[in-house]
Amino acid sequence: MIGFIAIFFLLYVVVLLTAVTLATAFIVGGIVLIAYYHNIYTVILGLALSVLGGMVLFFLIRFLFNKNTPVNPYRTEIHAGSHPQLFDFIARLVGETRITFPQKIFVVPEVSANVFYKTTFLSLLWPARKNLEIGLGLVNSLNISEFKMVLAREFAHFSRRSMKLGSYVYTLNKVLYNMLYENHSWNEMMIRWSGNGSLPGFFAHITTLIVNGMQYLLRKLYHLINRQYMELSREMEFRADALAVSLAGTAAAISSIRRMEMSSYCMDSCMHKLQELAECGQRFSNVFSVQRALITYYAGQNNIQLDAQELPLLTDSYFHTFLKSRVQLREQWASHPTREDREARYRQANILSEPATGSAWQLFSQPETLQQQSTQQLYDLLEPDEGGYDLIETATFVNSITQRHRLYEYPKAFNDYYDNRSFAPMPEDTFLPYTTAAEESISMQEIYHPEVIRRMRRFYRDQQDVETLQAIALGQFQTRFFEFDGRKYRAAEARILARKLAMHVEQEQRWLASQDRLAIRYHYNRALHHGPEAAAQLQEKYRYILMHQAFANRLNDQVVHIIHHISQLFNIGAGNIDQVWPCVDELTKECWNFRRLLHEVMNSKGYSGCLTEELYNRVMQFRQQDCVFVNDHVPDYAAIQELHEITSSVMEQYNNSNILYKKLFLEFLLRSEPVG
Repeated sequence: MIGFIAIFFLLYVVVLLTAVTLATAFIVGGIVLIAYYHNIYTVILGLALSVLGGMVLFFLIRFLFNKNTPVNPYRTEIHAGSHPQLFDFIARLVGETRITFPQKIFVVPEVSANVFYKTTFLSLLWPARKNLEIGLGLVNSLNISEFKMVLAREFAHFSRRSMKLGSYVYTLNKVLYNMLYENHSWNEMMIRWSGNGSLPGFFAHITTLIVNGMQYLLRKLYHLINRQYMELSREMEFRADALAVSLAGTAAAISSIRRMEMSSYCMDSCMHKLQELAECGQRFSNVFSVQRALITYYAGQNNIQLDAQELPLLTDSYFHTFLKSRVQLREQWASHPTREDREARYRQANILSEPATGSAWQLFSQPETLQQQSTQQLYDLLEPDEGGYDLIETATFVNSITQRHRLYEYPKAFNDYYDNRSFAPMPEDTFLPYTTAAEESISMQEIYHPEVIRRMRRFYRDQQDVETLQAIALGQFQTRFFEFDGRKYRAAEARILARKLAMHVEQEQRWLASQDRLAIRYHYNRALHHGPEAAAQLQEKYRYILMHQAFANRLNDQVVHIIHHISQLFNIGAGNIDQVWPCVDELTKECWNFRRLLHEVMNSKGYSGCLTEELYNRVMQFRQQDCVFVNDHVPDYAAIQELHEITSSVMEQYNNSNILYKKLFLEFLLRSEPVG
C-alpha cells in the first residue's frame, strides 16, 4: 500500500509541476508579447495568455486544496454538562484505547457510531481533531457492554502505532477520493465561469481540459491504490475488532453486531413510515419508541426471546433460517468483513467479561427528552411544522401493523410454503382420487415439512445465483474475481459455473412442480371425503386464483412499463429536450394499453371488486379521459403524476386482493383436515 502511495505522489508531483510550468509559460509568454511587440493584437493576446495562466494556477489551487467536511443535517451537539455519565464513560474508553478525547460529540437519529473529521492534505501533516457521532437508534437497541464494544471498535481505528498507520492510509485514501470525485466546489466554480460569457467560457474550457487531464491520470492510478486499500481496510477492521473485543468481551461483541442488524432494519421501517404518515397529517412523538416497539414485534413474529431490558436474544438458530447467496462479489465485502467472519474472530478470541446489561440509555440524562428533540428535528427537515397534524401513539401504530399482518398472513399449518410465490398450474390428472394405500402413505405434515421448505428456499436462492453468475459472465458486474461456496474464482469461470448450477436448478424446478402437484392432489382427496361438491369447489377455487394471478402478472408488467417511461421522462435533462416527445408518445401508448387491460380485468368473469370504492371511482374517472400528457406543447407533469399514482395503486390493491384469495383458499383446505 505504501509503495502504491509513493508511486501516486511521484506521478502527482510530475503532473503538478507540468501544469504549473504550463501556467507559468502562459503568464511569462503574455508578458513578453506585451513588452516586446507594441500593437493592439499582441496586447490582447498577451493579456489573454496571462489571464489563462493565472486561471490555471488559481483553479489548480482550488482543485488541490479542496475541503470536504462531512455533513449530516441531523447532527445535534451534546455537552458534558448535560450528559456527564456519557462523557465519563467515553473518557474511560478513550483512556483504554489510548486516543485523544473527541473534539465534539454529536447525536443523530440513526443506528450507527462514527468518528469523523475534515480530510485535507494538511490533515496528513497535522492530524485533525476527531469528532464522535452517536446514533440514538443504536443506543436504543444495545446494553452498556454492547455500546462499549461499538464505540471501542470506532476508537480502535486511531489507536496504537500499527492502527495509526492504517488511519493515516485511510485519511490519504479519503483525501484522494474527495479531490478526484467529490470536488463539488471546483466543479460549481467552473460552471459559473463558463456561463459568464464567451471569453470567460473559453478560458474556463481550456482550464478545465488541463485539470481534467490531471484528473484522468490520477484516477487511473487511484483505482490501483483503492484496490490495494480495500485489502488493507479489511485487515484493519479485524485489528479494530480485536482491540474492541478485548475490552468488551466476546459475548457483548457477538450480541452487539446481531442486534445492530435487526435494529437497522426496524429503524429503516420507521423512516419509511415517517414520510408516509406525514403525507397523511400524522406524526410520531418519539420515533425511537416506535423503533423499540418494532424490535419487540419483530422478535415476537420470529419466536425470539427478550432479556430483562426487553432486547432480543438472537441465537445461532435464528440466523440459520436465512439462506445466504452462494455467490459473493469480491468488491462487496473486501473493505468490511461479513458478520459471520467477525463472529468467528470473536469466538476465537474467547474473551470473558462481566457484562453490563443495563440499557445504554442509562448513560444519558433525560433520554426521553433527547429522543423527542431528535424526532422533532427529523420532521423539521422533512416538512416544516405548520400545525394541523395528529400525533399517532406507538401502541396504535404497532396495532395497525399487527392487524395488517394478520389480514394477509397465511395459516401457519402450511409453514410458509405458499408465501411470496405463485400458485402453479395443475395438469388435469391432478384432480383424481387416490387409492387407499396411497392416501395412507402421505400426510400434510410430510408435504409441508420444514426440510421441504428449506429445499424450496434453496431452489429460489440458486435460481437467483444463476442470474448473478450469468451477469458476471456477460460483464454486467465489473469484477475480476468472485467467490462461490467460499472458493475464489475468476470472472471468466462464471459462465461454466452458471451452466452447472442451471442444470441443478432445472432438476429442483421439476421436483418443486411435482411437490406442488402432490400437495394439491392430497387436498383434493381430503375434500372428496366431504363429498364431490367440496372437491369440485376446491377445483373451481384453484382455477379462479390462477385466473386472477394471470391478470395480476399482466397488470404488473404493464405498470412496470409505464413507470419506466415516466422515470425516463423525469430524468431527461434540460439539454435533451428533443428526447421528451418520443418518450411522451411511448407513455401515451402504454397508457392506452393499461386502460384496455383494466377494462378487460374489471369486466372479466369472477371480478368481485378488487379495488376499494375510492380507487374504483378514481379509475372510472380516469377511464373517461384521454391519455393526453401534453398541454400547450409542454409535458403535463400533473397528468403524468396522476397516471403514476393510479397505476401504482391499482397494481398494489390487485396484488393484495390476490393474497386474500389465496388465504381464503388455504383456509378452505384446512376445513377438510381431520380435527386434532
